[in-house]
Amino acid sequence: MHFRIAIAAAFLTAAATAQEDGLHWLDSYKTAIEEARKTGKPLFLEFRCEP
Repeated sequence: MHFRIAIAAAFLTAAATAQEDGLHWLDSYKTAIEEARKTGKPLFLEFRCEP
């Protein structure tokens, strides 16, 4: 159980750090693909399901 809490805390800390570092998330797949092709960087996709 403590292991799961530690992993969740690590992910939350990483997300907060990413925002502080000025990273921006794109919500348009088309725009993200275009930017990835221009910069040569990979995509990170996040899928969500809301009840």
